Amino acid sequence: MSAVKRSLEPHPSEFSPFGKASPHPLIIPQPEPQEGLGEAERGRERVGQLYKLLQKTLREAGLPETRDRTREPARVSSNSDITICVMGSPLPYLSLLLEGGREAPGEVFLCLSPSWLSRSPSPLHPGLSSLFLHRGVSFELGGRTSLEDFCPPRRVTYLLPVVGEEGQEVTREADCPMGSSPRLAELLGDTLLTRVLLERNRVRCPPTLGLMYRPPRSYQTEGTTVTAVSLTEREGQGELVQREVLKFLESLAMEPYSKVVLKPSGGRWSGSQRPVRFLEKQDCEAVRREVCSLLPLLEEGETALLEAFCPTMTPVSPVLTQTWDAYRRVNVPRPDLSFRMCAVVTRSPEGLPLLNQLVCSVGRSDSPIRHGSSPLQSLETTLQDWGLSDPAQCSSIHSQVKSTAETCLRVAMEMEAGLSPEQRGGRAAQTDMIGVDMLLSCSGQVVTPFCLGLKPSRCLESCGLFLSGGGALLHTPLNRSQRYIMEGRNLLIIGAGGVSKTFVWESARDFGLKIHLVESDPTHFAAGLVTTFIHLDLTDHKRDSENSSRICEALCERGISPDGCLSFWDDCVVLAALVCERLGLRSSPAPAVRTAKQKSQTHLRLLEGAPEEPSLADFLRPSSLQPKTTGSPPCPPLSSLEPTPGCCYSSPHLSSLIRSVEPSNGSTTVADSPSASPSNKTISDIANNRANLTKLSGNPVRDPSSEKATPVDRISDLFPDSPLPLPLPSRPVWTPSPHIYAVPCYHLESCADVEKAARLVSFPAIMKLEYGAGAVGVKRLDSAEECQAHFEKISSDLREETDYPGIGLGWGNAMTLMEYLSGTEHDVDLVLFDGQKVAAFISDNGPTRVPGFTETAAAMPSYLRPDKRAQLVEAALRCCLGCGLTDGVFNVEMKMTPTGPRLIEINARMGGFYLRDWIRAVYGADLLFAAFAVACGLRPRIPEASPPLCHLIGVMCIVSQHLRALRTTASSEVLRLLHSRGVIRLNQLDDELISSEYEEPYCNVACQNQDRDAARLQLLSICQILGIDSPEYPVSYFLSDFK
Repeated sequence: MSAVKRSLEPHPSEFSPFGKASPHPLIIPQPEPQEGLGEAERGRERVGQLYKLLQKTLREAGLPETRDRTREPARVSSNSDITICVMGSPLPYLSLLLEGGREAPGEVFLCLSPSWLSRSPSPLHPGLSSLFLHRGVSFELGGRTSLEDFCPPRRVTYLLPVVGEEGQEVTREADCPMGSSPRLAELLGDTLLTRVLLERNRVRCPPTLGLMYRPPRSYQTEGTTVTAVSLTEREGQGELVQREVLKFLESLAMEPYSKVVLKPSGGRWSGSQRPVRFLEKQDCEAVRREVCSLLPLLEEGETALLEAFCPTMTPVSPVLTQTWDAYRRVNVPRPDLSFRMCAVVTRSPEGLPLLNQLVCSVGRSDSPIRHGSSPLQSLETTLQDWGLSDPAQCSSIHSQVKSTAETCLRVAMEMEAGLSPEQRGGRAAQTDMIGVDMLLSCSGQVVTPFCLGLKPSRCLESCGLFLSGGGALLHTPLNRSQRYIMEGRNLLIIGAGGVSKTFVWESARDFGLKIHLVESDPTHFAAGLVTTFIHLDLTDHKRDSENSSRICEALCERGISPDGCLSFWDDCVVLAALVCERLGLRSSPAPAVRTAKQKSQTHLRLLEGAPEEPSLADFLRPSSLQPKTTGSPPCPPLSSLEPTPGCCYSSPHLSSLIRSVEPSNGSTTVADSPSASPSNKTISDIANNRANLTKLSGNPVRDPSSEKATPVDRISDLFPDSPLPLPLPSRPVWTPSPHIYAVPCYHLESCADVEKAARLVSFPAIMKLEYGAGAVGVKRLDSAEECQAHFEKISSDLREETDYPGIGLGWGNAMTLMEYLSGTEHDVDLVLFDGQKVAAFISDNGPTRVPGFTETAAAMPSYLRPDKRAQLVEAALRCCLGCGLTDGVFNVEMKMTPTGPRLIEINARMGGFYLRDWIRAVYGADLLFAAFAVACGLRPRIPEASPPLCHLIGVMCIVSQHLRALRTTASSEVLRLLHSRGVIRLNQLDDELISSEYEEPYCNVACQNQDRDAARLQLLSICQILGIDSPEYPVSYFLSDFK
């Protein structure tokens, strides 16, 4: 313990140790100031107390004590590391700290003293400072904690400060994101202020009289049940108090109530442990006397609150107690019970209030119910104890409570939005989580939630370890941390795209990124929305290798050193990968991106991994096999011979894998040798067969003759550090091979190719542009004659980039023919980092207008069952990895056939149309930011919302089908107005009403609802009213799969 005590010495920094300690009076007892102790000594004493409190809390939770690692080598960090720092006592945010150990081990820290922090001038915000953590308590998996030093210090990316002077000193001029601040905590802890704001937003609060001693602000209480009286003196206010109290008790708002509650508020009384009095409303003299006795105890800025006592809902049926007295029919009086609720509400990464947890405390109705002084239980359990067993009724009550709690945080967010950085207490200070104290009151058959107050700094402590975790508390801290890390990064974007990509430039500005755009159109509208605009003609993508050199030269001339490079425009994804290779930036390999760009090559690459079909020769002994003849086909690549469970391999192919085994130092080494003749029955054949088995099984087969007699007593002897003598299988050995998702297809460049492919493919078939986009030119064909006709038409109409810009004609107009797949169509949007799946999101597509395949309708989240969704995600992941894609955000188009998922194509860039907007709304994840982060080498932290936040169902508007409606009933002005009022969700995809034979969607109109069937019916009604639905464009048919 002495070593730990020495480790708790304040770390040298620009901050002085704790001086005037102003801790929360209810978190840890404060010792009396000792004479002769300086600020440094009191700071060390304070740190020691907090450390002991942490150890006591960990023991109570059944977790190991903190390990002292300050004497070990300091952990090295970089400015790209996430550092979430919680200051002060461990109690208020212990649930978040423990969740950090599970969801972000080694990235969440408890800082017990401001002396463990230091400042440095911010490179991006003049006049502000970045905070650096020199020492902290880290939280790891399993609830393990460690006291560590950091050299160099870790840059704080998210801060939860303490309340009081200590917190103000730390947050002063800090540039990092903060989940609260002392000033915000003081504002939200003002009961009068919050009740005024809540009542104006239709949240019920008890009628309140506030007698404030020298209040820090004025209150506009008109239109509310709140009465605010300012007092300049604490003594001699008897007449004023009597008049105001009597006026309040006789007011119209107090008529339904028979009791009042008296308690102090603000300042020292911010916690729950404060004197509370229940008084009869009719006894005005007793109420006045108690109020007058409380006033002298107030300090400046504190308030005496007199509010209505709102009785909680009474049980529907009495609780039966099986006691001996009950059997003797003796009436046992049951005390009147009541319960209070505490809700923890968090701000989502997209700025939405979300209920995280809801707990209840039960107690006697004639005494205050304090959170933490009674066991916690769920609302469902409490309602059941109260005799409410109807699931629909309980669900309705839960929905009311949820809506009320989320409204409280929304009101706080709206208030903070109108404050200046100084008033908020920091440039990036905002309230990210809050506790809402509530009760349920019943009038007749109507149950109403009442808000009693907000708990900015003690919201998680109220719920204690009742919180089940799941990562929800960390969604916003992790997201804001990554945005802080990405702020100021230089991003090179190749290709600007059309009007549908406008959100890229707007969002990049909001992220604080510096965008350097390379574009072929010198007059593109995005030129004025980026940091640097570089005009280069990139339309001929057959010269992408040369174009990548030109781009690098242009960057060098302008002195630009990008941190990442990517493209959101399908034509430029290969060029962006080539630039990344030249600049050494993170990206998928250019050959892999090129494979994904060429549709037929995508499927052929996946089919290369298909194992040989088993034959009778596989079951014959090696001696009975015949040597290959001269005319036999060449052996397939080794990658196709890797073992797959349940698959057999042709023995003739095994002869090419014959190797010799030479023992060396007691271990097996492999050397290439010519294939041995199957007829030679020598000892070398045994060694060769042993090596062959080693190759196929992936496990070494020991040669007894080469074994040494020395015992193996170390793991290093079993697993040497030297490289494996044999390569690992290139195909998956645990998951299905990606070849099962591919479809045979044929590359077409001439009529002769079409004629040959038509003899091999099964009809109906699909013909599409080899490098196309937006389903332009895609058509279902039922015969060889139709194949020839469609190929000739496309070859004539779409020959070069100027014929239809943006659909891949810069790569040529070759086509591909593939088998038609029956089933439902789905998009899987994947986020990959270093070959690992970070996140995946599925959307459903409605049936198309055959024989064309322009998208008609979509739904998110998917209507598929969980096992089918898992199949789609696994298939999309294996297809991307099978093509060599390792890093980026990819859109994978799949078909769910009766025999499982099948691949349509891979778009080696972020999904277009509405996908980014929808995924933000449904799952709270931003694919655009994820793409930027991956390009800069930062692994995105993406939350997985379960259940989804909402349901979205939308329909595409096509100019050829909706020209009249888009000019009248569904004009851009009308659609934007409906979007602003929340009736629809509009995604504009084009800005010109031009009808043509080959076209893409003009816009997407969607409806959002918590219930997916309600969203579908709402959309159908909207389409009928706006004229989008018609016999030629039957919206009901396009939505038929979404049931």
